[in-house]
Amino acid sequence: MYTGPKLVELLAQQHQNRISQQGLLQQGTFTISWRAKVGSYPHPDLETIISAAEPAGNWQHDNQKKLNVAENWQKFRQLPLNGYIPGSSLRGLVRDWAHKNNIPRERIRELLGDQDTDTIYTGKIQFLDAYPLEATPISLDIVNPQQSFQVYHQGQSTPLSFYTLGDGKKPIKVKIAIRGIPNQTTSEEVKEVWGWLEQAVCLLGVGGRTASGYGSITNAAVNPDNLPGYKNKVIHFELYSQGSYGVTQGKNAKVQLRPSHWRGWLRSWLLRFLLGVMSKSDAETTLGELLGSIGEDNSNQAQKGCVRLKLHQGGTWGEDSGNGGSYRFYTWKGKLEIIAPEDILTKIILPVIRFALSVGGVGRGWRRPLHIFSTDKCTAARGCYLKMIHQVNDKLQNLALHPNKPEVWQNTYQKWLDAVKSRWSKRVRIGVNDRLEAEVFSPTTCAIYTLPGPDREPVNFSNNRWTITKGVETRGDGMELIYLPTYKRKPAVGGNADRVGASCSWVSIRRVGLKNEEYETDCQETVCIFMGGKTPRDDHLRTRFLKDLDRRDGGIHLWGVQPQ
Repeated sequence: MYTGPKLVELLAQQHQNRISQQGLLQQGTFTISWRAKVGSYPHPDLETIISAAEPAGNWQHDNQKKLNVAENWQKFRQLPLNGYIPGSSLRGLVRDWAHKNNIPRERIRELLGDQDTDTIYTGKIQFLDAYPLEATPISLDIVNPQQSFQVYHQGQSTPLSFYTLGDGKKPIKVKIAIRGIPNQTTSEEVKEVWGWLEQAVCLLGVGGRTASGYGSITNAAVNPDNLPGYKNKVIHFELYSQGSYGVTQGKNAKVQLRPSHWRGWLRSWLLRFLLGVMSKSDAETTLGELLGSIGEDNSNQAQKGCVRLKLHQGGTWGEDSGNGGSYRFYTWKGKLEIIAPEDILTKIILPVIRFALSVGGVGRGWRRPLHIFSTDKCTAARGCYLKMIHQVNDKLQNLALHPNKPEVWQNTYQKWLDAVKSRWSKRVRIGVNDRLEAEVFSPTTCAIYTLPGPDREPVNFSNNRWTITKGVETRGDGMELIYLPTYKRKPAVGGNADRVGASCSWVSIRRVGLKNEEYETDCQETVCIFMGGKTPRDDHLRTRFLKDLDRRDGGIHLWGVQPQ
């Protein structure tokens, strides 16, 4: 249980006793802030450790049963072994960081070793395996691909299982150490590589899916510099939600907010935007360049993206609303850090995030505002509310677009479009997907309106309590419209949440805590409808919803198509 940390302790004592070799061992305690991905299968003949240098992995395998979440949950929810970070993975991280930071290749070869077609070069620095201070088992986690379901409306995807160091419930402290080979290395060289290591692990993380936020590592004494040409953006968020889940479902399931929720959220919204200006194949290619791709059908086309996400857990994490009864909701507060090349971050990523935030939320129920859903059989919380703020010139500002200013929406989109044309001019084909049965985000394929209501905010966010418990009073005019029998549970517009044959709604609605003076409501709702290949001239249920949306009293057309 304590073999790894004890070995580091004994080696440190040994080096202290050898006066001529003092300073040849460096060690420190680092914290894995979220579970680290270590493999996909619980079988020794297949993948058990993913190299730190691996950009992505293909989920396909001949024996599909080894990917089955339900079967693995019953038999292998926790593997009969404790996890650690291999020294070879740490060395790979450090080597990758050194190359990206333009450390001379000769210096990397001298300290870390190298290999070419003819020769193997031995390095001077040894990397020890890094063990948690407390024995930490390998446990099951999932990834649930949503692109086909959420964007293309092609049916619910099947969750896939993989394994992680830790279970996501608490941070994991690990002891990391390196040492110089006696009589070959100086203490200054050990310190030099230790500095590389501190920067590498805190910036890049360990294990697989690090670009999605898994394996994120922190150290109080380290403030890692960004990679050359990269910038980071820290966004403070508050999420109030009916709850998102991991492997477990049902009555005893534990709510979770996982890095993959944010990765999927950003990925799907980027694809919606790109489909508005590129062919389907070019949009997916561009998405892979930004957020990576694992390839399909064993084609070995895995690609590393240039955008990385980190999820920083705050003091409030999955807190129960308390007075909710059977309609309780949960609260998460933390930070989302996005790292990318500067132009891509500011001109491509952030505008998309502003639109995504302004018309919906993240995770389960993101297409509806947080409200109380009541039937003869049950009363429950549904939907979510997402708030994001960021720092601009030493001031904190709301990241969402103003719900009553169409010019802000139009200008923000136009600047994004100009940036895309500048970067991918040969791929831009405006209007090519106007008839595609998908959620295409463009001025000719969707519409956004603001409507008044509900009369007052149903939730007191300062104490996580419902202020209104009557379901109908938690809805504004947008929710009243989508809940009409004409549209509710209709796959062509309202979607269907049944487990069998589930379908997404083509409409997303977000509540905004801003008064409508004319109609004397404390709140408004922003409604976005994706036309999904239909136009205002077509005889279709989505066209009818667009007309009803346009006719609503107090409505403001913010952006996109309008009825003919």
